[in-house]
Amino acid sequence: MRKKHHVQVGQVYQALGAASGRSWRVKDTIELFGIPHARVVSTEDEGDSKTLSCLILSDTGYYRMIEAAPAAAA
Repeated sequence: MRKKHHVQVGQVYQALGAASGRSWRVKDTIELFGIPHARVVSTEDEGDSKTLSCLILSDTGYYRMIEAAPAAAA
């Protein structure tokens, strides 16, 4: 069973086995057809964006988190 965690704005992920090594920052989360999704942008080019299911993004068999979300301001 693959480990999953909660997707949050500000987290940075990298696809496993990605030849390009591109990383993606979560800009916002939305619900599409009752399924949570994350809008992500490339950390190298903010003009490059995509929407991924949070279930896939949080599945450590597909993506790994390389940077946690910043702590909320108190």
